[in-house]
Amino acid sequence: MNSEPNSPAIVEKKSTRGFILDSLLQGFLILLPLTIILILLSIIFNFIFGIVSPLSAALDPGSDDPHWLVNVFSLAIFCAFVFLIGVLVRNKVGKVYFKSFEKKYLTKIPLYNLIHQTVYQFVGLKKLPFSEVVLLDPFRSGTMMTGFITDQINGDLYTVFVPTAPNPTNGNIYHVPKELITFLSVSTQDAMRTIMGMGTGTGNMLAGMDLSEILTKGSEQEIKKSKIMDERMDTMSS
Repeated sequence: MNSEPNSPAIVEKKSTRGFILDSLLQGFLILLPLTIILILLSIIFNFIFGIVSPLSAALDPGSDDPHWLVNVFSLAIFCAFVFLIGVLVRNKVGKVYFKSFEKKYLTKIPLYNLIHQTVYQFVGLKKLPFSEVVLLDPFRSGTMMTGFITDQINGDLYTVFVPTAPNPTNGNIYHVPKELITFLSVSTQDAMRTIMGMGTGTGNMLAGMDLSEILTKGSEQEIKKSKIMDERMDTMSS
């Protein structure tokens, strides 16, 4: 049996392959929601254009091509339609009705949450309510979760939101002591992209960190306790 370690060439090839696949996936996750939105906007614009296109015959009789004013008029109606929706959603009453409609119908549409989160982060219309990115070990098990600080209760107690993948709008909230948290020097956008990508890109996010020191004291104590219990069980069985 060959026990020789992988050569640097093989390791580099695997690393390059991982970089290529990760880049393709990240690009797909960004372009797919934007492409779907552009298609939907195109459908709406063409629908409006089909309604007002008969005006072209009155403006330019005998011409096969639509009059340029029809395009301008269609674009104006489309912009007015989008503006009206924005005004309604900005209103408190409209916002309540839209949230109810979104929760009841829109969130059940495939990829809606992914599109919603991607677009809002891409254009910066909505800031993420997170101050810092952390690795969290809420159960002192040694298994770390990616989370976001949402509040600080006191000097030693934090509130952390741990989103689910690939839909970061769902997740769990933990109130944990500082000793169970490892703070990361990465942006919330980069961390959110790894969650939406089901973990892809985590290696780049944690690059340069000393992973040997990533376990918190609470985790180390629990692991030691688990080893002691295992040793006792082995002694009893023997």
